[in-house]
Amino acid sequence: MNQNIISCGQKLDIGTRVVLWNEDEGFVCPNKRGRSNCFHHDPKLNDAPSRKDSSYKILNSKSAFAELVQHVHQFVLHYDTCYSSLHCHQLMAESTFKGSHFYLDLDGTLYQTCDLYWKTNTAPADDQQGNERAIHVEMANLAWEALARESEWLPTNRDKYQIKRGKWVLELPEAYRKKLQTANFQTTPSRAYGKRGYFSRKINGRVVHMWDFTEDQYQALIKLCIGINQLLPRIKLQVPFDKKTRRHPLDRLKDYSKFSGILGHAHVQKGENGVECKYDPGSAFNWSRLKKAFDPH
Repeated sequence: MNQNIISCGQKLDIGTRVVLWNEDEGFVCPNKRGRSNCFHHDPKLNDAPSRKDSSYKILNSKSAFAELVQHVHQFVLHYDTCYSSLHCHQLMAESTFKGSHFYLDLDGTLYQTCDLYWKTNTAPADDQQGNERAIHVEMANLAWEALARESEWLPTNRDKYQIKRGKWVLELPEAYRKKLQTANFQTTPSRAYGKRGYFSRKINGRVVHMWDFTEDQYQALIKLCIGINQLLPRIKLQVPFDKKTRRHPLDRLKDYSKFSGILGHAHVQKGENGVECKYDPGSAFNWSRLKKAFDPH
């Protein structure tokens, strides 16, 4: 069972299941690009339409890795508003530009879709340079789509999370439930907010309602963050935190482009210069848990 993530051909064991793009059950990034600040590939791949996978070759892996370490300093967290990572990948494949280096499924399984050398178009940021400086992970979570009254493209007559034997459980369609790597996995949020279950906080001007990510996702994500930091040390093991208020900000950061570490899509993209306003990883995401994991003292 593979537990390695890969950057410019270099492997690192992160201590949790990672399905690579070249495995039978893996997902290949459908729309990767060349990074314009890296030069060990054919420059025609930069912001060009997707080509066949064999076109994406790294000319000198050692030099390419040194370049990547120098230029990449952000790890951006997303929710996918999908049922599962399979569902997310299906939507990515239908797009002409979307992609993500990693998917994090409900059961904590990680999928790496391409070498970290390549750029994926997941968070352009308000300066439209976000993808050049970042690695991305799409974490399976329906966000507001789980609520019947707010679902936009996954309409339902009732909330997709229901109480069963005292626990909130996601009623996952069989087509996606059967494709999870963990057999008979029951999707329950790591935390629940009161009797209603879902969290509610304002992010970049919108009140976001959502149930939390699973315990398995948090455990795998922390291991992934530590691994990413070991490979690309400019991505520091730190998250946005206001020392004055002792809170984790959820809105776009003032100096978002300079932040070196792990942050959300909402921290870099409020919706300027022709890009959408974003809210990931949402109101339920436990930033305090990551901070404690990275700085236990």
